[in-house]
Amino acid sequence: MEKPKTKMFTLLVVPLLLIPLFSVGFAHWYDSVTKQYKMHVGCVDAKIITYKVLSPWDDELIDKWPPEDLMPTETISLTTKVFPGWYCWIGFIIQNQGHFPTWISEPYYYVDNPEVWSWFMHTEYYYGQLIDGTSYGWPREDVPQDVYAMVKLKPKQPMHVPPPPPGNISSPVYLEAYGPHTKNSMVMWIFLKLSEECPLEDFDVQLSLTITAVIAYPPGP
Repeated sequence: MEKPKTKMFTLLVVPLLLIPLFSVGFAHWYDSVTKQYKMHVGCVDAKIITYKVLSPWDDELIDKWPPEDLMPTETISLTTKVFPGWYCWIGFIIQNQGHFPTWISEPYYYVDNPEVWSWFMHTEYYYGQLIDGTSYGWPREDVPQDVYAMVKLKPKQPMHVPPPPPGNISSPVYLEAYGPHTKNSMVMWIFLKLSEECPLEDFDVQLSLTITAVIAYPPGP
């Protein structure tokens, strides 16, 4: 009669002893997965450092967000009244502030009224360096003024340049990891226009654009 009791005791006790081991193993696995996930999503940290909007109707119709004191950001928004033929130029400097290099390509656009988006036309222009067939950025302090700071819709001085400035390169643009002398910054200009064929008259629209960056290592297309 003792053997059945011993077997029963073993069947009850052994699973209880295994539970802590299972718990520790699961906790270790979960912690590992969580750390890997956090590391993955934290790799890419490209931001818009500064931006400007050029349009004949800028002061009257376009409300821009965020303000300079809330920069840098990944997303900018424009709220404005548009009409057939309305257009603007959006320019910004992008910097990779992360620990890994990234590719920058066409931004993601969002409009509060998706039905009207099909009437918008947009063209992106990328500025950086072309090195051995690969599109690179510049060190932040080396971004040329003639591709951003001096770009004006209506040039008034000889050093001013109308958009888009010459010298655009192909996309995507490779930005090196953040550092004091790395090629971590670039310029993008976007021409945004509402088609003259749009059947709608004046209407309000809110448009947002978010830069798209993916981890890229080593450099290459």
